[in-house]
Amino acid sequence: MKTINNEKGAILITMLLLMVIVTLLGVIAINTSTIDIQITGYSKREAQALQGAEAGVDLSIPIIENTIAGGALTPTSIPITIDGTTTTYSLTGNPPNLESEILNDQLGGATGELSLFRSDISITDIGQGVGVDVDIDRMYSFIVAGGSLEFASGYEGIGGGAAGGGVGILYKINSRGTK
Repeated sequence: MKTINNEKGAILITMLLLMVIVTLLGVIAINTSTIDIQITGYSKREAQALQGAEAGVDLSIPIIENTIAGGALTPTSIPITIDGTTTTYSLTGNPPNLESEILNDQLGGATGELSLFRSDISITDIGQGVGVDVDIDRMYSFIVAGGSLEFASGYEGIGGGAAGGGVGILYKINSRGTK
């Protein structure tokens, strides 16, 4: 068998080039999977913070309803049940004007309360490291159409009993979840 003298070592260079290419592909694959894991972690934290913000709105509604019904800020604590475990969070650390913000029309006042986020309810951990800050602002009240108040004031439309209308109150609830 006859050998060609000028091809010695060609397979070594070819294999080295192939190994460099395979190594680069491996590094790129590892880098891509690391970035995917980071993106998944960010998405999970974002979803948990959004759920915390939604929980803040859900917690605010009974506080507003109970405060209006009782004429005072009640309850002074919030029970939260997560996975069968109930934890009670106290409202004592909240600003003293929360009751006033719920019961009285604010319209921003001199402080511009409606345009700023001022935390009225703050819970550092509602579970899984999620914190919630809630700002409750009463915007204004209005007469609901179809009620006896509207009829008695000279409105020419439908009037009936007080059950048909009444007074509506609009609140602005801003909730921020953190993770």
